[in-house]
Amino acid sequence: MAIKKISKERESKGNKIKAVLIALLAVILAGSLLVYAFSSGNLGYSMVLIIFAAILVVFFEFFALRRYNDAEKGMPFEDERSRRVMEKAAAKSFYVSLYVLLAIGLFSEGAIQFRDVSQATGAVIGFMAILFFAFWAYYNRKEI
Repeated sequence: MAIKKISKERESKGNKIKAVLIALLAVILAGSLLVYAFSSGNLGYSMVLIIFAAILVVFFEFFALRRYNDAEKGMPFEDERSRRVMEKAAAKSFYVSLYVLLAIGLFSEGAIQFRDVSQATGAVIGFMAILFFAFWAYYNRKEI
């Protein structure tokens, strides 16, 4: 009985640390976006990056705060349903992103123009992240 209590306390402490690390990651990422925005020289592009950084911090901080409060209450960081949602979202976004890569390969000669390969790679990785978030939101609301 005492061992279960100690392991629950350790798990709770580990979950709190994970929540704080998520918040710290959001701040570091937003800070790097702001540094890039101020050094880019393009005012419109800088404004978009500043707005994106602000949205990123707000959402990540809300997410991390919710996770931290759940850890304080002794709730697990991840359960079977959340793992299943993540698996389905990851699988579906990977599947769709393969078709996006195929489309970019087919249309890169005419309709889609990229400066170089790294720009295309960055665009696809960003699109994959958006796809993952969209599928995660869909499956998180849907009953599995």
